[in-house]
Amino acid sequence: MTVLSCFKSASRRLLSQDQGSLFTGSEPFQIKFLEILSEAILDIAQAHDWNALTQLCTLTTDGNTADFALPADYDRMPVKADVHSSIWSVNYEPAKDKDEWIQLQRFMPSTIPGYWIIYGGQMHLLPTPREAENPCFWYLSTNIVRAVDGSLKSAFTSDDDTFVLDEQLLLLATIWRWKQAEGLDYQEDMRNYEIRLSQLAAKDHGSKPIRSNRSGLNRLGIWAMAR
Repeated sequence: MTVLSCFKSASRRLLSQDQGSLFTGSEPFQIKFLEILSEAILDIAQAHDWNALTQLCTLTTDGNTADFALPADYDRMPVKADVHSSIWSVNYEPAKDKDEWIQLQRFMPSTIPGYWIIYGGQMHLLPTPREAENPCFWYLSTNIVRAVDGSLKSAFTSDDDTFVLDEQLLLLATIWRWKQAEGLDYQEDMRNYEIRLSQLAAKDHGSKPIRSNRSGLNRLGIWAMAR
C-alpha cells in the first residue's frame, strides 16, 4: 500500500469521497491529513523497538579515538541495548548518567572493556578502544519510509512512497487521529489501532536473549577474556 492508497482509503471511510493525490493540491483534507500522517508515523516508530527499523552500527577504531559520530539515521538504542567488543567476551558497561561519566573519567576503575555513554550526537567510550577493536551496537533507524526506488527516508514526500512498517496500522492511526482533530468520537477507532499495535509488537519480539544480572560481569576476572 502506497501512502496515496492509505490517503484514499481514509478519505473513503471518513468523507465518503475519493481523492486523486496527497502531495499535489491544497484541499483542507489534504493539508490536515499530511500533518496527521507525519504525527502517526513518528508515534508508531516510537511505540516499539521494531525489527524492521533495527540496524547494526560498527565503529572503526584506530587506538586514538574515543568519541564517534552516530549514524545519520540514528533515532535511539533499543531498550535492551549493549555495546559489544570484538576482542572481549563481555560488553561495555553503560554509564548511569552524565555525572557518573565525569566520575569515571576522573577515577577510571579497572574494567574490561570499559564504559559507554551517548550525548552530543556521539557515542563515547572509556577507555579509548584499541585499534581494530571495532565495537558494535544495535540502534533504531529514523528511516521509516521507502521510496519507489527502494531508498529509505524519514518522511513521506511522494504519493508512491510506502510505509516500512504495517500499512493497516498506519491507516488505523490516521483515522482515529483525524476524528480526534475534528472533535468526533474516536475512542473505538483508537482501540482498534491499539489492538493491532499490540498484536504486531507481540509478534515482532524475535528470540528473547538470556540475560543475567550484569553487576560485576565486566570487572577483571575469568569472564573478561580476550578473544
